[in-house]
Amino acid sequence: NFDHFQILRAIGKGSFGKVCIVQKRDSKKMYAMKYMNKQKCIERDEVRNVFRELQIMQGLEHPFLVNL
Repeated sequence: NFDHFQILRAIGKGSFGKVCIVQKRDSKKMYAMKYMNKQKCIERDEVRNVFRELQIMQGLEHPFLVNL
């Protein structure tokens, strides 16, 4: 959930989601967070693509990416 983060500003936008700069409330560290509108994903029949993106992200290892 987003309770641990404060959304500062949007830096990107897609057809059913946004990427925002967020700040973790306790540590004040800043991150980029992508979040998607579940209903729009379903309406646009993009659920398969979202799961494919998840699979790709799970296989990536980079110091600037959070492991899923």
